[in-house]
Amino acid sequence: MNSRAQYTHTGLKALSLALLTSALIACGGSNSNGPGANDDNGNTDDPTPVTEVDLDFNVQSHDGARLEGASITLDEETLDSDEGGSVSFTIPSSDEVVVQTRMEGYISQSIKVPAEEDSITPIRLMRVKQTLNLDAIEEARTLSANDLGARITFPANAFVTPDGEPADGSASVQVTPWDIANGELNAMLGNGQALDAGGAEAELISAGMITVDVHNDDGDYLQLAPGATAEIQMDLPHDSINNEALRVGSTIPMWHFDEDQGVWIEDDSTLGTVVASATSPVGLAVHAEVSHFSTWNWDFKFENGGSINVECRLLDDSAVPCAVTADITLDDGSTFTRNGQVAETGTTIVNMPNSATIDWFATSLGGLLGEHTSDMSGDVIIELEEPTTENNVRCELPDGTGVDCEVAMTDGNETLTQTLPAQGGTIATNWSGIDQNSTLTWSAEVPGPISFNQQNVLAEGSATSDASEAVVIALDTTPIEDVEVTCAGTTGAAIPCTLEIVAEIPNDSPFIASHSLFTGESTVPVPAEATLVHWSATSNGAYSQDGQFMLLEGSAQSALVTSQTVVLDQETVQGPAPESIDVSCINGQDTSASVCEIEVLREGRGTVAMLEDVPVGEIRTVDFPNGMGAQQEWVFIRVAGEDGSHASEFSAYPDITDGEHFELELACGQDAAGQSLCQ
Repeated sequence: MNSRAQYTHTGLKALSLALLTSALIACGGSNSNGPGANDDNGNTDDPTPVTEVDLDFNVQSHDGARLEGASITLDEETLDSDEGGSVSFTIPSSDEVVVQTRMEGYISQSIKVPAEEDSITPIRLMRVKQTLNLDAIEEARTLSANDLGARITFPANAFVTPDGEPADGSASVQVTPWDIANGELNAMLGNGQALDAGGAEAELISAGMITVDVHNDDGDYLQLAPGATAEIQMDLPHDSINNEALRVGSTIPMWHFDEDQGVWIEDDSTLGTVVASATSPVGLAVHAEVSHFSTWNWDFKFENGGSINVECRLLDDSAVPCAVTADITLDDGSTFTRNGQVAETGTTIVNMPNSATIDWFATSLGGLLGEHTSDMSGDVIIELEEPTTENNVRCELPDGTGVDCEVAMTDGNETLTQTLPAQGGTIATNWSGIDQNSTLTWSAEVPGPISFNQQNVLAEGSATSDASEAVVIALDTTPIEDVEVTCAGTTGAAIPCTLEIVAEIPNDSPFIASHSLFTGESTVPVPAEATLVHWSATSNGAYSQDGQFMLLEGSAQSALVTSQTVVLDQETVQGPAPESIDVSCINGQDTSASVCEIEVLREGRGTVAMLEDVPVGEIRTVDFPNGMGAQQEWVFIRVAGEDGSHASEFSAYPDITDGEHFELELACGQDAAGQSLCQ
């Protein structure tokens, strides 16, 4: 049964045209002689009667699991969502209201909701991904998150308490980098509604988003001190956003979330930049220096002229209001999300792309479900029906403790993956072909390392069920004792280094170890009991960085993780380094090639460039990658003509002059009988 504030729900009412909460348009006007106004004789009509509206909400994880026990506040009334994630309010009608949602282990959500008529609205929540417990928050730190290459750097004495006093001692830092390529934007705070620096309404498309919350042991929220700044960074999964190419040096406006208003605010005093990253799939990350912590967003304004009409219908073709999530993939692979209401009469969603693929997910009162995939070429009708599977699911550690987990469910034909909190949640589908004899197979794993029995472990398990019974997935644990470590320069190149590890062990002396990473990458042992690991590394000699030889150093602190990149971002210039060479081939006395193949290699490290069908005598430029060493690094150049001729040359990389021309003269080799090998 749904919870409801103040009044009993009286049934569905017809809804007039409404837009998704993140893409609103409105029209209308006022009548100065309407009810409550003075007429020409000074008489006053009866006041306009107060009308009430029923506002229903369905609380879900970012990927659609229904969440029980979320606290939703509207007009100073707070209710908890039921087992199906539902909660209902009856309030006096108004233009719009701000609805705030809080749940243990999740980032607080605020959204603005139209409140002129009855409606149902989805509320999607994003879980907190990681908590780092620090002994001395007053110390300077570079903290590394578990995923997305996220890093936070702040100076010594960076934080103050709510009363303005310097913060010191133990504190926890919650870090959540949002994966903009993996559906997590379904829970984008405020549904992407924003106010730009000039106060105008805007909608956003994100290039990266990170939430950082810091609390002391008393639970006080700690903020950066006046004048202090911190650096934030996370990987980019795409090299273009909304078909706008990104490269090192690109700039992106910065926005922070205002929870009270339920909107993003542009901060024109802060500008994000694109930097190189060793851990990003496209070699890029977004970076910014900020003066306070909240949820920060590297965002472009989304401005487009597309629109699409959406309607929800039952199997008998009758129209009903519904709550929808539109997961939109643009032609360049970048994504964004719209969440909100669809009226019984249909909704026209504006400011949509002209070309995109859209996955629609709909829910109605009573828990009916619908899914649909469309492009932007026509109207969208989402058919709703009763769930064919509906299971309350929970993951448990060996001692019976509930734990956050990622669950995959399959009936043998289709598969669904959703995230669940420690107390569990409801997973529902409307898969076809399901009946009382169907068997569902479940598998689950924790989303990252967790602490269990004073060790850092990974955990996974499996279970089976029918289409409706409660499911408990028992997880087995495996201690983490080996970490894949990479030393990398700021441009992303792996750098051979000497690695120092100091791991804090509860009630014991720190674990200290040193390792030589000869290729910049290696697997090193770390005790599973470690609570915080200090990583520091120094390059083995000087390495090239943007035209200079540099001695490189870097450090980071993290929880015990399965993989760690130590970025060597402290640079000491040693001298100029070659960035490129010119290469050409010419014919010798016994050759007659018209074109040649040119290959430039780092000895033992792979190919730098492979150029085919280069006309004889034509000069080609080959760029060297960053991260080439000033010691014991050799460059091998070889050319081969189409007539079977060839030539090669070795040169020590530090002895090469930037832009030096290597002209290799082709020659024909001889076989054992002294015959030419050329054609």
